[in-house]
Amino acid sequence: MLKKIFRRKKDESNKKRWILIAIYLATFMTAVETTIVITAANAIANSFGREIPIALLFSSYLFSSALSTPVFSRLANQYGKKPIFIIGLLLFMTGTFLCGISQSFFILVFFRMVQGIGAGGIVPITFSLIGNLFDYESRGRIMGLNNSAWGIASLAAPLLGGLLVENFSWHWVFFINIPVGLITILILLLFYDEEKRPSVSFSYQELGQYLFLITVLFLLLVGIQIIPDHFILGGGVFLFGILVSFILLSYENKVKEPVLPVETLRSSDFLLFNLVTFLMNGAMMGFQVYLPLWMQTQLSLSPSPGGLALLPSSIFFITGSMIAVPLGKHFGTKRLLTFCMGVNGLVFLILGFLPQMTPYFVFLILASFSGFGTGTTVTTSVLSAQALATEKNISTVSGFITLCRNLGQSFMITFFGIVFQLFGKSTFSIDGYQGVFFSALFVVLLSTLMVLLKKDSQE
Repeated sequence: MLKKIFRRKKDESNKKRWILIAIYLATFMTAVETTIVITAANAIANSFGREIPIALLFSSYLFSSALSTPVFSRLANQYGKKPIFIIGLLLFMTGTFLCGISQSFFILVFFRMVQGIGAGGIVPITFSLIGNLFDYESRGRIMGLNNSAWGIASLAAPLLGGLLVENFSWHWVFFINIPVGLITILILLLFYDEEKRPSVSFSYQELGQYLFLITVLFLLLVGIQIIPDHFILGGGVFLFGILVSFILLSYENKVKEPVLPVETLRSSDFLLFNLVTFLMNGAMMGFQVYLPLWMQTQLSLSPSPGGLALLPSSIFFITGSMIAVPLGKHFGTKRLLTFCMGVNGLVFLILGFLPQMTPYFVFLILASFSGFGTGTTVTTSVLSAQALATEKNISTVSGFITLCRNLGQSFMITFFGIVFQLFGKSTFSIDGYQGVFFSALFVVLLSTLMVLLKKDSQE
């Protein structure tokens, strides 16, 4: 009898390890895609013409991911994480392959949206699985381990992307993820034995809720996308999206089965941690996208060293993620977040004043501080928000957290694109890159102010 119990526990432990490997590979795949496309962005712009809106290459991916995340999260709660995870992986790989064979910029953007839809079925489920498999004490370590996938991707992807772009073409940067995705699916099929879920009948009411939510997100994201060219129209669409979002929240509070975690949304701490996630992930995009571009265009560096400048950021991002929980216990969540965001703010302030001929090692130092500050901040805010979820709605909550992250990245990459164009074409004393860095500083300061105003109930 005891042998059977120990054997069962050993089997469960082995399966848990394999599921962690699948989570890690899925995270690695999405991380590589983000990092390697950043490295190839300048080559893509040169291929299709410098006048193309290169920011659309990133915002389209984040846009579609944000739209699909809440839907996939809800479907995972109803139909199981395993099938939705696999569907997300298949969509992501399909979009990746089609991006690689694209011969038009706008076709490329379209297939980036397919990638984004797939990512909407990957990222929130990885968060949810970590929340299901591990207690709060272990999640910081596991989250840090999982975030190391971003570090390894940032190690390999810029170098590999630079070599592929310099020796072949940018098309090849999209093909390397396909084997990783296939291995991940194989692991899930072999080792993930999800508990059978009760059969769920189709509900037209729930379909209407999904469509309502997607409409709100679509209005918000389209509004900010068209603001650069049509300020009044874009602003009007965005404000209308905000109005409709309040109507949606009012409706979700009345229905029996909401598609949003309305119970958890009533927590002011939950809202705060998600706002921090929104803003800090957005600020991070300003650093990760525009620093390599600045080094390539202003310092005339090749894609490889430009992308590798992000390496220290990744290493210290991992470090910050892994020690976020013990640091939070020692110093308190509020003080830790304030300090780490202050570090990020100082980095952006320095970047805004750096001269064109700044030595390369200075960027490596700044990247180190930025990585530590961002890794600690994001991990602390995500885990703090997830800790407020219930067993019943953890997938939905994880999806909402992912949605906030994606929305922050999508909004901010578009916002930074507007700032870049504005200062790049104007007679202001600062250029487009400085404008982006100072704008990111403002975002960080806003996030810091909200944390400072937070009551100390969760310390």
